[in-house]
Amino acid sequence: MGGVSWAAVIAAVGVFNPATATATARATTTATTIATTSETARQERFLYLLRTYPQREPRDTLAQVERLVGEGDFPDHDRAEYWMGSAWLALQEVDRARGWFERVGREHPGSIWVERSWLGMGDAAAHDRRYGAALEWYAKAEGARDEAVREMGRVSASSTQALRVRQRLAWAAGGLAVVVAGLLAASLRRHGPVRFWPLPAEARIVIPVLGVLALLSARQDPAPRAAILELCAGAALLVTLSGLRLRAASPRGGARALHAAGTLAALGALAYVAVYRGGLVGMLLETLRAGPE
Repeated sequence: MGGVSWAAVIAAVGVFNPATATATARATTTATTIATTSETARQERFLYLLRTYPQREPRDTLAQVERLVGEGDFPDHDRAEYWMGSAWLALQEVDRARGWFERVGREHPGSIWVERSWLGMGDAAAHDRRYGAALEWYAKAEGARDEAVREMGRVSASSTQALRVRQRLAWAAGGLAVVVAGLLAASLRRHGPVRFWPLPAEARIVIPVLGVLALLSARQDPAPRAAILELCAGAALLVTLSGLRLRAASPRGGARALHAAGTLAALGALAYVAVYRGGLVGMLLETLRAGPE
């Protein structure tokens, strides 16, 4: 054959052989049909899992949807990934939620669910009290093509700005309480030696009251209970330091008034920090605005 490759000849014949071409076309059509059927089945399965979500344990549905997403593509593949992120976020699993939101953007660039995942990323950052990062994501959402996403971005940004103000107030309040406690301790040290016993009169009056409040908090929900316990512990320390300092330094006139004002300011700051750490600021403001029921 003069060096002609038989493999090349066979390949050429195969290409131009009508029977081979027909068989190849049928195989391609069959494979396409099977793939389409599989995608349709996965799509229907996903919609079924969404409809019946309340009927199962959330983590059971999440596991099934995750397997479904891993099996291959289907029309709502991007939506399924976004839904996974939202569901994990609702379960307070922030790291898992963030991973799914990032996956939407990585696997489906240009999808409308990518823009919605920006909101999810902002919500995840806000959950971790990283309000600066949350505002960056909401600002990105405000530039989305979807009008609904833009509106939700604006609303979320507004509420997050209020949360960031509360956070900064809590930082300032905590700093004030620490500074006052430090000044009391430093002044007490200068007027040493310190007699811790008997406890100063202020501590003997206030600490039993704080102890009763701490015991009563056992019947409260976890967040209010933690806030009350933190407040009682901090207040007991501040009052004891204040009383010891008064006994050691015996200030008069303006110095005594300044001492009292500083201690009261520190107690108020401590109360705000405890309420903020318990996530109770919004509830407290609503109670003050609407009044007790």
